[in-house]
Amino acid sequence: MKKSILAVAIAGALLAHTSIQAVEQMPPAVIPAPVAPAARVKSSFIETVAAAGKEISAAVGAQTDTVKRLEIFSKLEFSPALRPKLKEVFGNEHIFAMQRTAGPKGQAVYVAKLAPHTYLDENAVAFSWAEFNARTVVNKAGTTMDTIATWPSLSILGTSASGTLEKMSMDFKQSRVKDGLWYGNGVIKVGSVVVRGTTPDSSDFKETFRLEDMSAAFGIALHGKKADLNYGFSIKSILFSGAPIEHANIGLRVVNMPAQALAEADRELKKVQGSGLPEDAQTELMLRTMKAFGKNMVTSGASLVIDDISASYRGNTASIKGRIDFDKVVDADFSSPMAFAKKIIARLDVRLPVAMVNDVARLMGAKQVDASAPNAAEQIETAGKNIAAVVIGKLVNEGFAVMDKGELRSAIEIRQGKLTFNGKAVPLPGVPDGDLIKAFDATKKK
Repeated sequence: MKKSILAVAIAGALLAHTSIQAVEQMPPAVIPAPVAPAARVKSSFIETVAAAGKEISAAVGAQTDTVKRLEIFSKLEFSPALRPKLKEVFGNEHIFAMQRTAGPKGQAVYVAKLAPHTYLDENAVAFSWAEFNARTVVNKAGTTMDTIATWPSLSILGTSASGTLEKMSMDFKQSRVKDGLWYGNGVIKVGSVVVRGTTPDSSDFKETFRLEDMSAAFGIALHGKKADLNYGFSIKSILFSGAPIEHANIGLRVVNMPAQALAEADRELKKVQGSGLPEDAQTELMLRTMKAFGKNMVTSGASLVIDDISASYRGNTASIKGRIDFDKVVDADFSSPMAFAKKIIARLDVRLPVAMVNDVARLMGAKQVDASAPNAAEQIETAGKNIAAVVIGKLVNEGFAVMDKGELRSAIEIRQGKLTFNGKAVPLPGVPDGDLIKAFDATKKK
C-alpha cells in the first residue's frame, strides 16, 4: 500500500507543481476562504478501523526491514480497550490474523486471513464480507517479496443505497536494492463494482451504476541512476444513466526520475509515518517531502509519457497519446508560475471518431426533445445531426482538427506558454493568440 501511495504522489507532484506554486503566489485576498467541514457521521466501523491503524503504526514504528515488520504484525496484540470493539466489528480481536508458516529454504512465508463477517453499525449500515486471504513470501535477507491476495466480496448496505465489490485480487512482485527502495510490479483487480439505490416513493433497490473488470497496474523500474514509474488502469465497461462506455483505459509513465532522490523521498516518508507525530503534522511533512522531490524530478529531466488515454462507446474509440517535458528548468523558475509555465513542452495527439461525435450529439439532442411527442424519435435524430454538424464544422473549418478516415484528428501543443491545435492558436477569453500566460495574468488583474 505504501508503494502505491508513493507512486501516485510522484505522478501528482509532477503534474500539480504549477498549481501549487500559483496558489503560493496569490495574495491573501485571492485565496478562497476555507469551508467549514460538514459534521461527521458517527460510525463505529470507521472509528475501530482508524484506532487499529494507529496501534499498528505505533507497533511498527520506524522499522523499515520487511521481515521484521511482518514479524511484528504477526505477534501484535491490540490494546485491552480495543479488543472488544475488534471482536464486535470484525468477529475477532486481530482483524487480519497473520501467521508465519513453513516455506522453502531461505524464505519466510506469512499468511493472513480475515474471517467472513457481518456488522451493523449505529447508522443502520451493514458491512458484510467474504473471507479474505493473503500470502507473502520474503527471503530472509528481506530483499525480495511476493504477495498475492484474494477477496471474493465486500458489501455495504444502507437504508437508501448499497454498494458491492466482487472478485478482488492482488499480485505484487518486488525487490529491494541497496538504497532501500523497492522496485517491481503489482496489479489489483476487481471483477465488479455495483451501486444500487432507492427513490423516496419506493423501497426497492435498483441498480444505478456498474463497473466491470477493473484493473490497476503499477511498477517502478531501475535503469542505472534513473527510475521509471509505470501506471495503468482499465475498465471493461461502465454502465451509468443509460449510456454504457464499453472500455476505458489509462496508461502513463513518469520516466527519467532521479533514483537517488526517489529513494531519499521514500525514506523520508517512512520516517514521517513512524514518527508518532499528529496526523496534520505528518501530512504537512509528507507534502513538503513530495514537493521537494517534485522539484528534483523536473530539474533532473523527468517526463510524463501518455501511452494511452482512451474510451469506447458503441464500438468507436476516442484516444489521447502524447508527452509532457520540461525545458531546462532551474530553481529560480519555481518562484514564478509564469516562468515555470514557459518551460512546459507538451504534445498530445487526439483522435475522435465522427461516429462517436454523432452518438454523443444524439444523446444531447434527446435532452432537448419532449420524449412524449409523437415524432420524438425523428426530432431527436434531427437535433443530434444539427449538433454534430456544428461541432464538426467548427473544428474542421477553423483548422483546429482535420478529417482523416472517419476520424477527427488534432495535435495539441503547449510551448512557451502558448496553446495550439494543429498549429493554430486557440483563442482564449481576452487573449486571441492562445497565450496561456497572458490569460492567467489577465485573471489576476481583474
